[in-house]
Parts: sequence; C-alpha cells; structure tokens
Amino acid sequence: MHPLRLQVSTYGTDESNGANIVSARARGLPELQPALCAHDGHFVVAGSGPSLPDFVEELRAEQAAGRPICAVNGAYDFLIDNDIVPNFFLTVDPRPMPQNVTRPQPETIYLLASRVNPELFDRLQGYNVMLWHSYGNVDEHPFYKDSRAIYGGASTSGLRAVTIAYIMGFRNVTLYGKDSCLAADRLTKRFTGEHAGQVIDVIVGDRMFYCNGAMAQQAKEVQEYPQFLDGLHLDFKGDGLLAAIWAERKRLGLSV
Repeated sequence: MHPLRLQVSTYGTDESNGANIVSARARGLPELQPALCAHDGHFVVAGSGPSLPDFVEELRAEQAAGRPICAVNGAYDFLIDNDIVPNFFLTVDPRPMPQNVTRPQPETIYLLASRVNPELFDRLQGYNVMLWHSYGNVDEHPFYKDSRAIYGGASTSGLRAVTIAYIMGFRNVTLYGKDSCLAADRLTKRFTGEHAGQVIDVIVGDRMFYCNGAMAQQAKEVQEYPQFLDGLHLDFKGDGLLAAIWAERKRLGLSV
C-alpha cells in the first residue's frame, strides 16, 4: 500500500479569492456565531472580588432583563444564596475546590475546562456539564491531541469567561466583582474574607491599588483583550483596579 498522491488546486486565485473575502466583509453582514442560549448580545460575569455583595440587586435586574449570568468560582454559591441561579458557571482552576459549587442546580450550564480537577467533574456528574480546552502552558498542549479546539485567553477564570462569551457570540460583557485588587483593608482578596499573601502596589492615574500577583497579572492581561477580540466592549462595575484601568483607557482615548 502506498499513500495516494494528488496535485490539486482550489478554484480561483489567491488574489481573486482574497478580493471576494474583502468584499464580503465590507457588506457588514452578521458573522456565524455559536450560542448556548438566547440573548441580546450582553453577557454578565460575576467574579469573587470584595465588591460582589454590593451588586446583588443589579445582578438580579440583569437576569430579569434576559441577560445570561456566568458565575466564576466562588461566586456561584453566593448567587444561589441570594436566589439568583446562574445560567453558566466557568472555571479553569486545576486545584481541588470543594468550597465552590456546593449546591449545583439543574438550570446551570457548567463550562469546565479540561484542566479542572476531576473532583469537580465528579461532583457535577448528572448535571449539565460542557467541556472545553484551555490554551495555556505549552507543556499542557500535548495532552490536547485530537481536541477539536483549544481556546486562548488570559490566566484567570474570570477573563477566560470573557473569551468564551466572545466565542458564543457576545460582544458586550459586564463584569461584577472583578475588582482585581484587595479590599480597603489591603488584606482581603475575596468577598468571603479570604486574605492575600504577598501584596503588590499598582498605580493607575493618581490612585494606588493593592493586589496579589495574580490580580496584577490579570490587570496587565485584560488590556490586551480589545486588541485581539474585535468589537468586544467590557464594562467593569465597582471601584476596583480593572474599573480604574478602563476609566483611564477611556481618558487616554484607548479602546475599551
């Protein structure tokens, strides 16, 4: 047996096909986009920052308006406690997290990266779980062999939720509890009262914020999103570091 060898070419030339592509894109037609639920183009992400409890009623109003809410990590149980059942839950964290999603709900779609700890997959057996592959550390990539797609993005679950929202067709993402900085006490990193380790000073404009390493990295990475995700609009609620960065970018005339 010998491999079949063929010499083939596609119809048209690179120049003519390229011209067709340019012409089609110039028509302003909507592009093919997958979606897991009906929506008006707005997606809501609830993170675990210190400010999350300040926005319960706003999150309730977002859901009442028909906008899907995606809870990230510890935000899930908090929303359940406040009678808000998230439409989605998402995480990329590979650590065992028994404190998260302690009361799963049948209405939620659980978007679990394949790198997530098996303990969470076991706990959500029988619920609506969807698997996706998170592009990250290059040493992980051989394990993705034969996967249909690997989705990129920043290093935190909250920002990966933005990437997945974009892939599902959303172009407007509102984020609550995505402070990316410590509370006013310069110690508390989550609304649950959990404290940070090493603290890093981050200055935006004339303001000083206090972060751990992951928060500072997230603040750096989020600024790349407008460059790579065309048409994406982010709206950070609250008075945290990411909201301050977005306000400063607007002041400087940068894309937000």
